[in-house]
Amino acid sequence: YYTIKDALGLLLFLLSLMTLTLFSPDLLGDPDNYTLANPLNTPP
Repeated sequence: YYTIKDALGLLLFLLSLMTLTLFSPDLLGDPDNYTLANPLNTPP
């Protein structure tokens, strides 16, 4: 019983993780990664 229960939990976790990774990979990303680089300005 516990093997099936644990396997179902793992399957649901992996399914949700793969859905997040494959369909919306930039959802948890940093918005600073999308600003254009300025070659005249060095980072602090």
